[in-house]
Amino acid sequence: MTGETGAAAVGGPDRVAERGIFDCDDAYRTASHTDYERLFSSAIIVLDTNVLINLYRSNERTRRDTFAVLNQVQERIWIPHQVLSEFWRNRDLPSIRGHHKSKAREACSALDKVSRSTRDALDRWLKDVHLANDNEVSQYVKNSTNAISKIMAEVKQFIEGQATKDALEGTSSTLTDPVLQKLEQILQGRIGDPFSPDEYDALVSEAARRADEKIPPGYKDFESDKTSEQASGDYLIWEQILAEAERCKREVLLVTGDVKEDWWVSGNGQGAARPRTELRVELRKRAGVELYMLTPSQLLAEADRVFGLKVDERSVSDLATSENPGTRIRLPRRLAKEIPACLRRSHRRASEAVRVANTNPALYGTLIESAVLEGLNEVALGMGGSTILLRSKAHPVLDDRLLFPFRYAQHAASVDHALGYLNHKKSLRVLFNDLVERPEELPLFDLAQPDATIPGLIAPVSSDLEIVLIPYASDIDNGIHSAHWATLRIDTRKGIEWEYVESLYVPPNGDLGGVK
Repeated sequence: MTGETGAAAVGGPDRVAERGIFDCDDAYRTASHTDYERLFSSAIIVLDTNVLINLYRSNERTRRDTFAVLNQVQERIWIPHQVLSEFWRNRDLPSIRGHHKSKAREACSALDKVSRSTRDALDRWLKDVHLANDNEVSQYVKNSTNAISKIMAEVKQFIEGQATKDALEGTSSTLTDPVLQKLEQILQGRIGDPFSPDEYDALVSEAARRADEKIPPGYKDFESDKTSEQASGDYLIWEQILAEAERCKREVLLVTGDVKEDWWVSGNGQGAARPRTELRVELRKRAGVELYMLTPSQLLAEADRVFGLKVDERSVSDLATSENPGTRIRLPRRLAKEIPACLRRSHRRASEAVRVANTNPALYGTLIESAVLEGLNEVALGMGGSTILLRSKAHPVLDDRLLFPFRYAQHAASVDHALGYLNHKKSLRVLFNDLVERPEELPLFDLAQPDATIPGLIAPVSSDLEIVLIPYASDIDNGIHSAHWATLRIDTRKGIEWEYVESLYVPPNGDLGGVK
């Protein structure tokens, strides 16, 4: 049967005349500059959470150019309420408002490690080849290391100066935060409604169902260590976009720096990336309109062409670089699930031990800390990791991550209380400082090896360990109140601070499985 005859038999001659090459769900048109001119004047321009958060992470030039574009398209901007909620949840993280100073400290710390490693390597070489007492060779090595130290000091000074230049002043108060002041003017009256509690619960369940079937967007977040509510964020945003488009009957231009596969079809180097087909089809069926997507760097480039804003090419390049998937430390998904289970088991063991022995309930704290450490050692070994002896206690190591659990409160308390606990404990401050600054000086022996505790028979484990703290709060009657995982940074003046902190899923008290 020929195509024309078959089509006529199914849809009739009139339908054949209407259908074209682009009239199927899998077809797509590459957006043109003319399309963006139309979209900037008539579409709903939706900004994802990362677009707003990046205003804190960007340097001064890129931030200025981004605000110039947002001001130009202000009349078209619309923000899903879920985006607003995520923005406020993330804004106060040290890695957001203190982004530039934090990254400067990371870079300077890495340079310090390079300097120490270089010096140590040369010292070892002198000893190994028996040249330590050769004045001429030793002097050459000394002059070389001094020159390297001088260069490193100059680089560190430059990095710190650039961080000071790019850092935002006044972000500690919402009254003086310059990003908030500008966003308030741009976004006033342009925020969508929140879900009702019943709608929210139903949609979180729906997000999990879609994730099981790999229906975009958001299923990639369910493969991470996020809680169900956190992993549902992308779908909640998408549902609010669908509802707004259905209400307004206008095309949607979504601007997002989320470049995961559950939002985009990759161009694979042969063309521009485009929205997932499933998303375009869902929006078309729900609201009868088309979906377009841009990354923040593409938004700046297209707006510059349309409006002639003289956006700096370096701003576009800076944003494009940040849109590549990051390399931030993540916990393996299985480990993120095992930690809460270990905490529950440890609570059960500790509380039962106190009751069976009819002993002082105050011993619960000591018992649960020992049980958690023992349990995490078993988890790490079961996942192919190891345990190291650190100050006479075995601690788990997995994928070059040293897991350090500690109980910081016996009642419901925010994770920031854990910082106070750590900074109050001088012994812990000293330990973490040594782990970060002088790991090669600590006797860290791999207990998985048969002769690990006998000095000289086995070399210490890698000194490049990433410290992952696991602060938790619990009590004997109510079990685990909260649990997080976090990475830290050491500030010689301020003490220990969070570099990154994220909640671990712990069921409500009624599901703890502990003794009530």
